[in-house]
Amino acid sequence: MSLPLESASAAVAPAVRYRALCPSAVVSIVVGALSILSGLHWSLGLVPLVGIGLGWRAIQRIRLAPDEWTGLGLARLGMGLSLGFWIVGYGWLLFSGVREVPYGYERVGYEALQPDPATPTMPIPQSALDMQDKRVYVKGYMKPLRRQTGIKEFTLCPNNGECPYCTPNPKPTEMIRVVLQGDLETVYTTHLVGVGGRFHVDPSSTSGIPYSLEADYLR
Repeated sequence: MSLPLESASAAVAPAVRYRALCPSAVVSIVVGALSILSGLHWSLGLVPLVGIGLGWRAIQRIRLAPDEWTGLGLARLGMGLSLGFWIVGYGWLLFSGVREVPYGYERVGYEALQPDPATPTMPIPQSALDMQDKRVYVKGYMKPLRRQTGIKEFTLCPNNGECPYCTPNPKPTEMIRVVLQGDLETVYTTHLVGVGGRFHVDPSSTSGIPYSLEADYLR
């Protein structure tokens, strides 16, 4: 006894079309996990930006061809990881930056000490002159010294290694002469140090460095 033709056709399951996993969705997950690195430095905020971009691209691609691609959930998760780690990372950097500056000091960056190319007749920018006698906090690297311990005076630079003090003629505005006050002294280190104290500007300084710092704080 044979089954009717209609019953045989109903017993056959409809064919399911294969959909490939969108590569951008997978990569967005990986980059989203790596976005945790954004808490190490401001420049690493580019990592979550890439993750968000990849996730968005994957979502658009899947929506344009839903019969060909899958992975919508992965793309959304990748974007979420990137955005979440970006917010947490930058929040941590902001909190750390505020916390490390001692009370009563103003954070200063080396960019505020550089002359404006548009005004070559003014070697010391107004932003630096405005800090005269103010208590500031600046971070940098010690210029290599012969003395390794019991240091009371050193030159602070924005970079270590290749720049700026390994060049024959470093720019004077890229250096700060630091004089430790009282019993404060230090040892030579190649690591980044933070120095706080009273800032002075003297374009005619005999040392050739127009900026100096009477430091009473060192970390």
